Amino acid sequence: MSAYDKAVAELAENEKQWEAFESDGHCAVLAPPGSGKTKLLTTKLARHLLNGDIRSPQGLACITMTNDAAFELRRRLAELGVHSRATIFIGTVHSFALGRIILPFAKAAGNTGLAESRFATNSELDQAFVEAFDRSTFLSYERATVRATVNRVRQRLDYSGDIRLGGPRIAQLALEMNRILDERGIYEFRDVIRHAVNLVEDNEWVRRVLSASYSRVFVDEYQDLAPGLDRIVRGITLSPETNSTLFAVGDPDQAIYGFSGAHPELLRHLAMEINPINLERNYRSGTGIISAALKALGETRSVISDKPGGSVEIHSAPGGVPAQTQKVLELVVHEATRGIAYDQIAVLAPWGSDRDVIVKYLRSSGVPAFARSNDDWEPVPITLLLENMAVWSASSNAHELASRLRELDSVLRGQSDHSIRRDVVQLMLDYPRSSSASGFVERFCDITLDIVSKMSDSEDARELHRMKTALHPGGAAAHMMLADLGSRARAPGHVYVSTVHAAKGLEFDCVVLAGADNAGLPGFNPSDDEIAEARRKFYVSITRARDRVHIVYTDMRVAKSGRPYPVTPSPFLGELGI
Repeated sequence: MSAYDKAVAELAENEKQWEAFESDGHCAVLAPPGSGKTKLLTTKLARHLLNGDIRSPQGLACITMTNDAAFELRRRLAELGVHSRATIFIGTVHSFALGRIILPFAKAAGNTGLAESRFATNSELDQAFVEAFDRSTFLSYERATVRATVNRVRQRLDYSGDIRLGGPRIAQLALEMNRILDERGIYEFRDVIRHAVNLVEDNEWVRRVLSASYSRVFVDEYQDLAPGLDRIVRGITLSPETNSTLFAVGDPDQAIYGFSGAHPELLRHLAMEINPINLERNYRSGTGIISAALKALGETRSVISDKPGGSVEIHSAPGGVPAQTQKVLELVVHEATRGIAYDQIAVLAPWGSDRDVIVKYLRSSGVPAFARSNDDWEPVPITLLLENMAVWSASSNAHELASRLRELDSVLRGQSDHSIRRDVVQLMLDYPRSSSASGFVERFCDITLDIVSKMSDSEDARELHRMKTALHPGGAAAHMMLADLGSRARAPGHVYVSTVHAAKGLEFDCVVLAGADNAGLPGFNPSDDEIAEARRKFYVSITRARDRVHIVYTDMRVAKSGRPYPVTPSPFLGELGI
């Protein structure tokens, strides 16, 4: 039995999953944690591509929130026998908006200025905001706070002057910044969505061409994507003049990206308009964890599990962040001595500062730990590929080589030939582990020059440039050797340390949640919306675990000024009944 046939047979054992798999019209799948959502999505994608439902020149699009999610979907599809094709798009909403809407259609739609625009540098964005701010009526000391609010308005594409988004003055400032950026022919990621929305909504022919190009549109984690994507997807699939079929999966209870403009209500509204299917079975967590998670959520949900056990324990660590960090180490060591593999333990925190302290302390104590920092470059397909190539250079695992080559084909969009694959393998085999990471990346770019040079204005091109700049002599990461570059990839045998946001979609045998005080969850002076989202973060944290959850809180924190201040346990802890 093939991997695909086995996956289909397993879906057939779950009535709700099978109903979603067999659906042929628009469908919104509401999938709680551990319900096999990703397996359903990839198997349904494979069905259409392997059974000949979609024939060239038509294709399909699968839009994700993160590059990590897209990478995982491509990996799973490859295991099912589906490989890259020019007509298949699997990637982030920003990548889709830029590469499949703006670049091909802007000039044809009469927007020559947009067609000739480029990504702005950070200094250019700073300058544009300062100029827009100086023309406003805000006082100088309000600049930092105002910018955060302006970014939220621009992310949500809401210029109505809603008082919850800062009111009319903030809306006008956001519009002025848009005008300055457009005038200078530059944009940032927020603007990519804005421009794509305008092209789709203002041009019927763009909607028709996109619908003809992508007969089926899949959206992963619909609840985490900002309103702009909702408008783009509706334009392509639900407009009267289009006939693409929409398959959306997600869970409003796991909507934790409010800072990016995401609205859980968008998925709920979509589910009321098209065929909704509610998955109910949790294959991941023990019943004890599910019970605690639902208490944390504060909602009544129908979740079925046949997995017994699952424990949640709360630990007090008086004495501030150092005491909290020591308690985390003790719990990690305790779980490891019980036989839990390091890479099946996750340490999560609401704040990046707690994450950084914890990973440093674990490493200094001899515990192998992985934590990703995006300060130098973001994880996009090409930077993830280079990090994974660096890992392989150190281990030379024959099985993983096939995965690296599939990733290479995916990143190069199926354009790599035998000579490129041969030279890339030779690079991984021969490059010294203790040599500069910069030379490794430069050599890769030389090998793939003809293809990489065509990625002129994309997420891959932008982040590859940032990687090369950071690794180059004088750059922030110039010290990195090849082994250091490999350490940026999530490696086996390492405790996973991250913020709650970064752990979304992952699962582990044991989860340790640190920072469960009122300053971290729900945070300082939270609004009702922020409290609701903090509750969902708590829920997401607990539901990453299969068997055990440890929750740690302290009684004191230190402000940036150096002043200590007291904190209390998160109010959510008292609701667990533990």
